[in-house]
Amino acid sequence: MGCARGLCTAEKIFIFINIAFAMYSGALLATAARLAWDPSTYTWFRFLCEAQYRVSAAYVLAAGLWLAALVYLAAAAAHRSARNCLHIYCVGVLCLALSEIGYGAWMGASLAAWWREAPQAELARHGMDLLHDLKPALLAVERYRDVARPLYDMIEEVEREAPNNVFVIIVFGVVGMVLQVAAFVMARRLASREGIEFGAEAARPRSARKERDACAVATADDDSDGADHDPPPGWRKKANLRMYTILDKIF
Repeated sequence: MGCARGLCTAEKIFIFINIAFAMYSGALLATAARLAWDPSTYTWFRFLCEAQYRVSAAYVLAAGLWLAALVYLAAAAAHRSARNCLHIYCVGVLCLALSEIGYGAWMGASLAAWWREAPQAELARHGMDLLHDLKPALLAVERYRDVARPLYDMIEEVEREAPNNVFVIIVFGVVGMVLQVAAFVMARRLASREGIEFGAEAARPRSARKERDACAVATADDDSDGADHDPPPGWRKKANLRMYTILDKIF
């Protein structure tokens, strides 16, 4: 219970959101690397729709770097001017959301036009028909059954599991949008506060921080008094304070 105390504070939620942003950034950068260097990923995409491939590769890379920059801003808010960092963070999240809307709208419109008009789309349709014709041919091959049967199973698996990719993209997109809205709201909420504290200071209860501040003020007063007046002979500060504490408890 002690570990779970204070998990729903704005500071903790903001930290968790940026941990998720860091994971999204890594996933986007890994996808950008695959789009650039993995032939199994980019060859068919580039052949069928080259313009969409180039825009997607550039956008995925830029989005991953942008998210990494947002995570850096969130971390910098703990060490520098928190209010300025959080305001820049909000602007960055808003720009990212607008870019996603623009990219999604352009991608949907361009793919719809590609499917209707592009000759590569006709090739894609012929390729899907070829797969349906190829499966019976693979089953009919007796001489190479040890090769044909695994190929048939792979084609079946691709046809069965391919729609799951669309489902995963939709789920991660929705979660990403929710995280961006939450990040914007939490950053605005933190930036509007008078005093902003992160990390270990934010984890302390407010009463403990007030008590610490009061002790610091009292210590400063003691030090200032000590600077004006020399202590009497034989005075030992810690020992005498301990004695006064014991006497206070007795009486």
